[in-house]
Amino acid sequence: MIKLLLQLLLFLVDNVQLLTTLFVMTGIFLLLAKSIKKHAALYYILFALPALLFVFREICSLFDWNIISYTRDSILGQIMREYIHVAGFAFPLLIIIMFIGALPAQNPYVKRLMMIRKELSIISGFPIIVHFWVRVRHIGGSFEFFADTDTYMETHRQINSALGAGLTNSAFLLGILMFVLFIILWITSFDVIQKRLGLIRWKKIQRWSYVLYAMLFAHSVLLKVGGLLNAGGGGHGHGGRGGNMTLSLTVGLISTCLIFGTYLVLRLRKQMKQAHRNIE
Repeated sequence: MIKLLLQLLLFLVDNVQLLTTLFVMTGIFLLLAKSIKKHAALYYILFALPALLFVFREICSLFDWNIISYTRDSILGQIMREYIHVAGFAFPLLIIIMFIGALPAQNPYVKRLMMIRKELSIISGFPIIVHFWVRVRHIGGSFEFFADTDTYMETHRQINSALGAGLTNSAFLLGILMFVLFIILWITSFDVIQKRLGLIRWKKIQRWSYVLYAMLFAHSVLLKVGGLLNAGGGGHGHGGRGGNMTLSLTVGLISTCLIFGTYLVLRLRKQMKQAHRNIE
């Protein structure tokens, strides 16, 4: 029995990364809420440093300057990998920001996080920009798929499902629209821009965050289903990772649907309560 429980625990740690990360990050931000509010600029600089380092390295590579080098397994390499792939930091952070607006405002923990919601939104922008910088290189391949699917499938022989490739490439193209919308919401989160817009106009712009959440859900589901159809391939040249990848994608898909489904229920419930109070 104990062995079975240990195996279950290890499975959850290995495969339910998103849920685990959400709990850990929520706890950290609750502890640091006052510090983040008081020293927001310091946190912006801290989280912007990896992004600036990545951009600097990219510029150096254009001139074949080997000024910055780090291995994939180094601490810096792991930080940069999380920035590039967003699943370990930016995506959970966006979900936390999303849930803050769906949970009861009178809850003391929600109040504490609501206090730094704007700051968390700004922090999330740095890894999102890096992620888009990397992913935009795949956009050409996505257009290639929809322009001539047969040629694309012939060229990418490791991809065994045209439907899976279509879903994955649709996710990449959706990512362009997501990034544009995110940048608008991100820029307007800064105090100086918010003051220039005025409260009413700023609120109208920020309502588009609900569209971003829907796009975020669709983007994640398309990538995971596309990867499953390609036996874990996920798109451009990453096929054949075997049963572990299939299991990870399946669990990831279930957890994503669970998280966003829970958000939808909570948000609608909160909206209905507010409408009922307004009637009264």
